[in-house]
Amino acid sequence: AVLRPPMDRAISKYYADLAFDPDVAGMTLPQYVRSGGHRVENNYLTRYLSGRYGGKLTVHHLDVAREFLRRKFIVGLSRDMPATANLFSHVLGWNHTVASLGLSNVDLCYNDIFDALSTKSPPSIEEGTEGWKLLVAQNWFDLKIYEYAEHLFRLQVDQLKLKSTSRMKDVSRI
Repeated sequence: AVLRPPMDRAISKYYADLAFDPDVAGMTLPQYVRSGGHRVENNYLTRYLSGRYGGKLTVHHLDVAREFLRRKFIVGLSRDMPATANLFSHVLGWNHTVASLGLSNVDLCYNDIFDALSTKSPPSIEEGTEGWKLLVAQNWFDLKIYEYAEHLFRLQVDQLKLKSTSRMKDVSRI
């Protein structure tokens, strides 16, 4: 899974709704968040991972979501796509694709993806504003999940480095 920071996701959803939902047109961010309903991001990732799609979330749901993420996912981060692509490539065996298509073709593919993701700056809201604080309150559990995902990502990347290093040592012994 490639995870996006929850605040980036929530802010992007606000701007998309602002542009395409006539009921939202002209709303400020605080008005939008207070309007509630299905359109406002509310711990989407925690709900999805814990299976709690409605109602109040508790620390139990956070723990379930963390454990599910740890056990079932290779974690990538949208903010570090090169390392994410490298991790996925090694863990999922995409290196065989490199062998069959050639490194330059795979690099072109990766570069096209990275360029497409980086050409559009994510919308932003100034930290500390009323709208920001309201979104943080709506997505507190997801912020905690994302912090844990960053930790898992670093662990997985570090494990990959260790495996790569140990393979190199094994090859040098031959």
